[in-house]
Amino acid sequence: MAQASQIEQQKILRVFKLINLLQSNIGKPVHRLAELLETDERTIYRYFKLLDALGFEVVKEYSKYKIQQQTGMDQTLNYGAFSAEESQWLRSMIESQGKGNLLHDSILKKLAVRSEVKKVTEELFKANLGRLVDEIGKGIQEKVQVWLKDYYSLSSDITSDRLVEPVAFSSNYEAIHAFEIESKSMKVFKIERIGEVVLSQIPWSFESKHVLPGTQLFGFSGKNKFLVKLKLSKKAYQLMMEEHPNARPFMYIKNRNSYFFNGEIPQLPGLARFILGLPGEITVEEGEEMKSYLNEQLARVNF
Repeated sequence: MAQASQIEQQKILRVFKLINLLQSNIGKPVHRLAELLETDERTIYRYFKLLDALGFEVVKEYSKYKIQQQTGMDQTLNYGAFSAEESQWLRSMIESQGKGNLLHDSILKKLAVRSEVKKVTEELFKANLGRLVDEIGKGIQEKVQVWLKDYYSLSSDITSDRLVEPVAFSSNYEAIHAFEIESKSMKVFKIERIGEVVLSQIPWSFESKHVLPGTQLFGFSGKNKFLVKLKLSKKAYQLMMEEHPNARPFMYIKNRNSYFFNGEIPQLPGLARFILGLPGEITVEEGEEMKSYLNEQLARVNF
């Protein structure tokens, strides 16, 4: 009995993973979906029928399948999902008909699934993108090359693996600026078009060519590079995460309760203002230029 329950849980998890894979605007071929879900193509087609019964519209474009997002409609209507108010009203209408109706239980079950599935799959999709961002962030922090597996190119309509040196995220974390090894050039890669991120053990080899288009860090951009290492309190770490998201690839936690920023910044004033605004919360462990700049600013203070 327990084994049967476990099998059912695995099937449900597989369906949610499939929805997650089909959520992006790219789509994937059936054979690739089968590989990712560790099943066969026949099972994938059966799952397509199940998704159709749940109100999802699975469409095929250029041999790739994806969930069709309905444009020009209220978000609560996407994928046949109902809002909380609509679900409650429909439930009361159905229950008022009595249990004698053969469709009673079937409709109530579908109503519950259709109302919750959109919220769950959106969270799964966001979690997957967050995981990709975390892995790319590790590549930046450790200065190693990473593989962008199954990256879909919209211009060529081709899915391929790209070996890159990740440099920085876009301000909204929708893309990554990276140096592509094959083309020997800086490119922008959309996060949602990446199938998987795999860190290699190969250190950066082309750091001198990591040129960013005016990327800002702490409100400033430029070609200067000032190395700064900070030890942060938990409060300062959280504030930096929230107020300066571009700094996240250079932040890390050690031994669970020690918080650090270690990276190169283009200008000193922005980060200096952040440090001076949190007296006693931040220690400058490395960065002679930053220490000198902070001392100069403190010397100018009149009490």
